[in-house]
Amino acid sequence: MIQDPTNQYIATILSQCVVTGKEVLEIGCGKGRITRDLAKHAKRVLATDPDAAALAFARSGIDAANVEFIQAPTGVPDLPPESFDLVIYTLSLHHVPLAEMSGSLRAAAKLLRKSGVIAVVEPGDGGSFTESKERFGAGSGDERTERESAIRAMHALEGWIVEETILFRTLFRFHDYDDFLDNMLPNYRQQPESFVNELRRFLDLYRSADGITLDACRRLNVLHRQ
Repeated sequence: MIQDPTNQYIATILSQCVVTGKEVLEIGCGKGRITRDLAKHAKRVLATDPDAAALAFARSGIDAANVEFIQAPTGVPDLPPESFDLVIYTLSLHHVPLAEMSGSLRAAAKLLRKSGVIAVVEPGDGGSFTESKERFGAGSGDERTERESAIRAMHALEGWIVEETILFRTLFRFHDYDDFLDNMLPNYRQQPESFVNELRRFLDLYRSADGITLDACRRLNVLHRQ
């Protein structure tokens, strides 16, 4: 699987945030797909994630001297206030437990310098990749409830303004059926044959000589102090 082969994440982030020469805290870095691009521009990137296995994968693929990975159970590390110029949630705010989203944003805000901003990249509505999640339970499954809660939490952050939502699309390329199944539905063998056949018919709609290409809408919101 190749995620975001046209680099839409970093292009959109750079269009809305000043990253060059800044100290950046990335919350929920996962396997480091966006971390690698942030490191090309930032002075320093501290990337966190609760998942030790994901962090190990990220460390193995990124050896930039200006990147540090740490495991943070809540995503937000316990560090001195005003340590960063930019805090960015990379597809991670909606994974924070619903009751803890507002607290996560407040904790992140405390780590920012006075002119700092919070950038939140979240899944949007629409796209064939999103349909595969909502219709077939691929990947992390149907996340509409969590996505809506993340939006509410952003707008409820006291003392902060949410700027205009920037929508963009990103691609997911899979070599073949097995590549999709192994990455997105590793337990597909437990599903009835009718389910697998329906999924294959769906994927056939997006199959070409290059493999299977799905797309997903993403949204970026930048928050700044009032």
